[in-house]
Formats: sequence, structure tokens, C-alpha cells
Amino acid sequence: MLRPITHGLRGLSFLMALVVLALAANLIAIQVYGTPPVTTRYCTFTGGFGMIVAAVTTVCTIFLSSTVPELVPIVLDGLAGLFFLGGGIAWAYSLKDTANCSNYDQMLLNPLLNQGSLTVGDRTAYGVVGSDDDVETVMNRLKGNCQRAQADEVIQFICFGIGIALVAIGLVQMRRGLGGGARRTGAYV
Repeated sequence: MLRPITHGLRGLSFLMALVVLALAANLIAIQVYGTPPVTTRYCTFTGGFGMIVAAVTTVCTIFLSSTVPELVPIVLDGLAGLFFLGGGIAWAYSLKDTANCSNYDQMLLNPLLNQGSLTVGDRTAYGVVGSDDDVETVMNRLKGNCQRAQADEVIQFICFGIGIALVAIGLVQMRRGLGGGARRTGAYV
């Protein structure tokens, strides 16, 4: 009974990890000055790692269930969940001063949203500001970057919840002996 739920959660986890990766990759692609911030690069890692974990654990539970110990998918799901939690917390902390994407002054100063900055003398240029852009265009661009960042944050917290649910289901299946995987049979020799 839990297997279809587990497979559905793994598919959802894969899709959500793909979205995390795509949002972070988009923010990296539009970076104008300097290197992308660590938080954004970390999110590409969490998205890619989450996709790999979802694929590997699906293969382990469907095709290799008689040879792979039941604990392997549980550990991988837990690890992916912790990585997603770290990414969500990093975004939440970094976006705390943006006032739900309405504080444009703070968004302009935020390196995760301003597409990089370059200071020459006493002047600072921001990547989000093009040479012919008016204020409204810059504000819209900042708001779009902020909304993508917030979406990345929320989806990472959801992926964390999915990871914890998969760990809980895996432990229940293992305890009931329903996992179908290689069971512990005593000490390793």
C-alpha cells in the first residue's frame, strides 16, 4: 500500500528538484558582474543532487530491491532532505530584508537579486540596471528575480518535507518487513 505513495513522492521530488535547479540556473545565467553568489550555486547543487537521489532511489526500490539494503534509499532521501533544508534556510535568511519583494532599495543591494555589482571609485553599477533602462524596468527585473528566489526557497522547503516523508515511510516499511530490500541477517563477515 505504501509503495505507490513512495513512488509518487519520488516522482514529485524529482520534478521539484528539477524546478529548484532550473530557477537557480536562471539566476546564474543572468548574472552580469562577478561570480554568482554561493547561495545560488548551492541551489544548483541541491537541485541536481535531489534529481539524482530521486532517480537512484527509484531504481533501487523498483529494480534492485532484492540486492540493495533497505537503508540505502532511506539514507539518500534523508541526505537530500537535509541539503534542501540548508538551501531553503539560506534563501530565507538572504531574502529577509526584501519585505516580500516590495523593498526595492534592499533588493537592489542584495547580491542574490541584483545580478552582481561593480564599484569604480565612488560609483556602483548593478547588473540589473541596463544602460537604457528606466526605473520601472529595473524594478520589474528586481521583482522578478526576487519572486524566482522566493519560489526556489519555498520549493526547497517542500522538497525537505518530501524527503522527511520518504524517510518515515521507508522506516515504517523496513520495520514491518515490507521494504522488499536485502535485510540485515546478522553481523557482516
